[in-house]
Amino acid sequence: MRWLIIGGILALVVTVYALVDLTVTDDRRVRRLNRVLWVVLIVVVPVFGPIAWLAWGKGPRADARPMAPDDDPSFSRSPDVTDEEADRRIAEIEAQLAALESEDFGPPPAPERAPDPEPRPKPHPPVVGPEDEADGDADGTGRRAPDDGDAARA
Repeated sequence: MRWLIIGGILALVVTVYALVDLTVTDDRRVRRLNRVLWVVLIVVVPVFGPIAWLAWGKGPRADARPMAPDDDPSFSRSPDVTDEEADRRIAEIEAQLAALESEDFGPPPAPERAPDPEPRPKPHPPVVGPEDEADGDADGTGRRAPDDGDAARA
């Protein structure tokens, strides 16, 4: 019974691997059947479908296109432009850039200043009356001084 469970798990793993491999494989490498029929074969025939896909369904990697233009030798070769022509074009562009850098457009415009906001009126100090002094507010700010504790009053 234990080998049956291990075999079932192994068949499931191979099936999932084959399905993922089928989905990421380039269309040029899929052989013998189209992609939809391979999915049906892998799912319906659990053990033999994935093995068939891995053994006969994928073409060799040489059939796939290069992943980047740098890998393709025909991309870097251009029959229209020779080395002398490319050097001449580069020299022209460098001359144009040098001319643009040497142009003087005058001083930069001064940034516009926003108008100064009107100054706010300063708040008036609180009025100290005789009742405030009785509370221990000797400096007139509405707060007690740090050395005006209960111990100082005793």
